Amino acid sequence: MIFSSYIFIFAFLPVMLVGFYGLRYFNLHRGANVFLVLGSLFFYAFWNVLYLPILMGSIVVNYVIAKVILKSSGGGGAKYYLTSGIVFNLGLLGFFKYTDFFLENFNLLSQVLNLDFEIPLPHIVLPLAISFFTFQQIAFLVDCYKKIDVADLQEESREIDFVDYCLFITFFPQLIAGPIVHHKEMMPQFKANENQKLIDSVMIAKGMFIFSIGLFKKVYVADSFAKWANNGFSIVESGKILNFFESWATSLSYTFQLYFDFSGYCDMAIGLGLLFGIMLPINFNSPYKALNIADFWRRWHITLGRFLRDYLYIPLGGNRLGKWLTLRNLFVVAFLSGIWHGAGFGFIIWGSLHGVAMVIHRVYSGFVEQWRFRESRIYKIFCWFLTFNFVNLSWIFFRSENLSGAINLLKGMFGIVWVELPEKARHIPKLLVQIEGRNETVFYLIIGFIVILCVKNSIALLQDFKPSWKNVLFVGILFYVSIVTLSITPYVEFIYFNF
Repeated sequence: MIFSSYIFIFAFLPVMLVGFYGLRYFNLHRGANVFLVLGSLFFYAFWNVLYLPILMGSIVVNYVIAKVILKSSGGGGAKYYLTSGIVFNLGLLGFFKYTDFFLENFNLLSQVLNLDFEIPLPHIVLPLAISFFTFQQIAFLVDCYKKIDVADLQEESREIDFVDYCLFITFFPQLIAGPIVHHKEMMPQFKANENQKLIDSVMIAKGMFIFSIGLFKKVYVADSFAKWANNGFSIVESGKILNFFESWATSLSYTFQLYFDFSGYCDMAIGLGLLFGIMLPINFNSPYKALNIADFWRRWHITLGRFLRDYLYIPLGGNRLGKWLTLRNLFVVAFLSGIWHGAGFGFIIWGSLHGVAMVIHRVYSGFVEQWRFRESRIYKIFCWFLTFNFVNLSWIFFRSENLSGAINLLKGMFGIVWVELPEKARHIPKLLVQIEGRNETVFYLIIGFIVILCVKNSIALLQDFKPSWKNVLFVGILFYVSIVTLSITPYVEFIYFNF
């Protein structure tokens, strides 16, 4: 059950809204929160009920550790509990996400060294959303540890309500793929809404508005690009080579698929939050408009970047320890971001490329800081062109299931291995025949560029939103097209559900 499915839109979501607001109407606010927790757990277990004990076990352990930290008087004891909590969370994440990867490469090394030793792979299934709820709970433990140093911390501030904590972790709009939220930015909103007797119709309207935009992005735009991206990558991953046009169409199709897929998810998550009176943090802000790699990361997966900055980059020393250590910290954060996304050499290479790019940008910025030329339009266009193409090329390693596939696609893109084009190819379908591309492939790519560069993003549209018949018509058309598209296209999960 994903946000862009009939069962979610027409069954699960209406039941959750009626139950939640029904309990609120009768002043059963505690019951409404419990209902929301149970509904969120059902949503999670719907994927695979075996995931549920892992999620609940993680919640209970972190809840107990957080209470112990807050009850302690600080010093070494609190730090020990914090360290234990971080080790537990990273250990849980590492076991499920990286065990097979490490064992597979250990066995490969054993073969290279001619050692008669091989460990069978356990083929551990990755629990859904473990990367997100793990980071969210690590952030909570660190925040609890920081709290105990506050001299005037009241006794009630040292208490954590278990239902509230469960709601903070499991709230289904952000459970599966973020945003990574903080307790202090979520629970006060739930508390504030308890004083509201009537449904906030404006928030409901805003929620439907941005949810419909996100649904359209996902099922109509992103999933259209997915066809050509998947066809192209499956070919190069099997050892074949695409021609120049097919290679670039494949790469750009995935670049736009990922953009509209993740952007669509973020919009739908914010929309769902608004339907329950909660404003989730912005997680996506036109990243392909970025003029440098640092700006890209300020716009892409914003809450992950916030987590890495606050709980990794700054503890490592940030930019306070001199230029060389700052460059080291930038690289380490980007490198670990790649590892966080997945267990594979493609993710390692992707993270390393972004780490090197961050280092180069920081060094380069120091040299050109005083250049007046930086404000010229030509320079900005050049910076955008360089940044976009770097991001586009690095996504190849992020997407490809093997390194040979990534190399084969790059060969086709840069003419290292030329493939003979069809004889007398005068039409686009003949140039894109292997990826089943058509005239509409080029049309979609052109429209993709126009949308990411020239059109207001959904967050800006939401900020300008006012209830009107014009917006009702706009939402109605997007929703109708999305629902019709769902009936004729295959089921496609959100890309970030895999992380």
